[in-house]
Amino acid sequence: MSPQSSLSIPPSAAPSRLLDWLSLHGHPVAAPCGGRGVCVKCRVRVVSGTFLDASGKALLPDADGFVLACQAHCPLEGAEIVVPETVGSVLTDYAVAGKKQASACGDARSTPLGGGPMPKDAMGFALDIGTTTLAAALVRLSDGEILSTVSALNPQHAWGADVINRIGACSKGHLEDLQRAVAESATKLLESAMRKAPGASAPLRMTVAGNPTMLHLFAGVSPEGIGRYPFTPAFLERRVLRGAELGLPVPEVVLLPSAGAFLGSDVMGGVLTCGMADLDEPSVLMDIGTNGEMVLCAGRRRGGALTGVSAAAGPALEGANISCGTGGVAGAVCKVVRTAPAEFRFRTIGDAPPAGICGCGLVDFIACLLDEETLDESGLLDEEPTELSGIQAFADGTVPFPNGTGIALTQRDIREFQLAKSAMRAGLEALLAHGGIALGEVRRLFVAGGLGYYLDGASAVRTGLLPAELLPVMETVGNSSLAGAVRCLTDSAAMEAVDGLAARCGTLDLNASSVFNDAFVEQMLFPEAAD
Repeated sequence: MSPQSSLSIPPSAAPSRLLDWLSLHGHPVAAPCGGRGVCVKCRVRVVSGTFLDASGKALLPDADGFVLACQAHCPLEGAEIVVPETVGSVLTDYAVAGKKQASACGDARSTPLGGGPMPKDAMGFALDIGTTTLAAALVRLSDGEILSTVSALNPQHAWGADVINRIGACSKGHLEDLQRAVAESATKLLESAMRKAPGASAPLRMTVAGNPTMLHLFAGVSPEGIGRYPFTPAFLERRVLRGAELGLPVPEVVLLPSAGAFLGSDVMGGVLTCGMADLDEPSVLMDIGTNGEMVLCAGRRRGGALTGVSAAAGPALEGANISCGTGGVAGAVCKVVRTAPAEFRFRTIGDAPPAGICGCGLVDFIACLLDEETLDESGLLDEEPTELSGIQAFADGTVPFPNGTGIALTQRDIREFQLAKSAMRAGLEALLAHGGIALGEVRRLFVAGGLGYYLDGASAVRTGLLPAELLPVMETVGNSSLAGAVRCLTDSAAMEAVDGLAARCGTLDLNASSVFNDAFVEQMLFPEAAD
């Protein structure tokens, strides 16, 4: 469906909730709040027809002709709507940044899985299931070469922006819907990857990385045990499944191992690709996203202990729960620089007209507002909403937006960001305190994820997302989860290594950490301006 085309809702859709019907028929609409009607991200424009509310009464569109898909029930006479442009759109390399590093982080050609020689033209498919995005790579198994990369929004966002909402959806009977949605999206990604690599044969094997909840949903296994104390997943170990069981056109599917209920194979893949376990001095991996996972390696000189935490940062750093927020789609503001008082220069993904602001752009914009003193240390905005104005920069010129872009931050947006960055910083402080390591002793900081790849270190420090002490040792490593899945796809030694990393990685319960609780309150404040 093109961005401006309409979609017919047949009479047979009644009395389904519009949000559910769209998701089941390949048109997932973002609903970060889990369908509670509070985030207003699931707006669709009504062309014809009258939708109903939960009680069966007519649900009138707003002044612009929109209804919330999570509150609208399909009418018996059918209807016609227009779904917003960004829904279901394929992401740019924002989500798969670092794809060229997937082989560079280690030799992906050492030993083919199975031990025998690999046919020259045999293909494999690596998939990273993020809470917000899916990223994948088509790989030649004989030499580990990445032939193409693709990505898309995770269609499960129709059931909520975070794992808690999706676990809740399972308890309401939507497990099969969630599994089908991600399997269908993975199949479309595979088809897209093969179109980008003409002549490639169908893959023989698929490796999958993700957090434990995403892996459970992908496998069609209820993650409800993860959502309640004592937070018990149905499985953590590596699993090998037949693709047909999952509705996938791949003979063999390997789910990579997790270390704990909230520390998945996405993070273990990052530890593998960064080579942290082989370093002599302390190092930290931060995967900045909806769930802020971090792993500390004490270094071989201190025994090499691995400890991980998962801080519930929420989806603000992925653009969700932000009024003008979006994922890494074309038109998302991804870079903002202050050029003059109340004026900024900004870039968008794909150089498209500004359509929203993604995580790295959000960090930049807030840093600029702090320097502008439009935003104070407590997080109070002088003017609400505060709109982004200035100049959009392109490789071949600029376009002025002196009267604003339509992208603005509200006080609630600032609070959402404060909660996210405070959780990340407090989790880092608790992790280091648990390991007995001071900030100044960390020799390497690996920042992973799509946001991490484009994250401006100075902006991250200015907002308090990262401590200033770690800026000199910060390295962006892109999508290390996907890189790990690629290595495990082609190298049996890497597969065994990630099994070992997951087995030896301890986990820290932040709920029981006084350091975390104290630091969380302290880190809600923004840092003072540097002299």
